[in-house]
Amino acid sequence: MIASIILFSILSIILYMSLIVLPVAFGSLTRENAGIFARRIFPKYHIILFIASQLAGFLAYTSHIKIVAYLSALIFALHFLFLTPSINKASDESNMQLFKRLHIVSVLLHLLVVSLFIYALMIDGCFGWFD
Repeated sequence: MIASIILFSILSIILYMSLIVLPVAFGSLTRENAGIFARRIFPKYHIILFIASQLAGFLAYTSHIKIVAYLSALIFALHFLFLTPSINKASDESNMQLFKRLHIVSVLLHLLVVSLFIYALMIDGCFGWFD
């Protein structure tokens, strides 16, 4: 039960960042300040989501929650260690083609995590007692 609450919380954080925080930041701040904001918030965001996913996996009592939580933790770790620095480097070097490609990969990874979380929470809510 606690693992499901953690997954739901992570899902909420992802959606809040994607649908509220970033659109407001890039719509209200100058491009430069919005970029500075994003560079400061995303490392913390990915570390927090990594830790929370690991905790959910550790506390999960169903195999589907464990698998989704640990897979998501891996995605957040790889994002923090490799993808975010590569996105920042492409931006710094004004390589917009590479930046766009890497950003699309980032968005797709977040969509994958959101989809996995929704799947796991639905299975847990409907059929979790069979596992």
